[in-house]
Amino acid sequence: MKKKLWIIFVFLSGVVLFGCQTTTTYYQGAKADEEGMVSLSLGQVEKQRWQDLYVTVDYSFKQQADQIIIDGTLSFSNHPRLLFTRVWDLKLKLFFLDKDMRVVSYLDIARTLNNNLDDKTKFNRTLEVQEEVVAFAFGYEGSFVDDDPESSSTDHVWKLPRHNF
Repeated sequence: MKKKLWIIFVFLSGVVLFGCQTTTTYYQGAKADEEGMVSLSLGQVEKQRWQDLYVTVDYSFKQQADQIIIDGTLSFSNHPRLLFTRVWDLKLKLFFLDKDMRVVSYLDIARTLNNNLDDKTKFNRTLEVQEEVVAFAFGYEGSFVDDDPESSSTDHVWKLPRHNF
């Protein structure tokens, strides 16, 4: 019995450690769509909305020297609200872009777990911006669930920059 528990413990520890690995380089060099790209301008303050089929982001940002202060609210567009019961897990990402719309760096700025689709997730971050960054873009990846007892389903959705290999 002790051996079995030890094996389960080692396996679960490995899963946790693997899940905590950083992936901050995976999208570096990927090309973002120009649609939805937000140009940075020193001292600029904007109140804007970014929206697509699944996600709506109301936000404002201010750039000061080598920092950007961004705050806003993540909510869900009408499409998932009509088709699904809840969001299982969704990460809102911010991609920093160079003059060629290539990803220089990125991070998750908001996350929602097992929430109602009417819920809103607020974010407020102060981030360092590298010298070559001239713009940013939002992206996301996550799963929506329909809990219909007769035909439940889960759909994985994403909007992310693409690598051109």
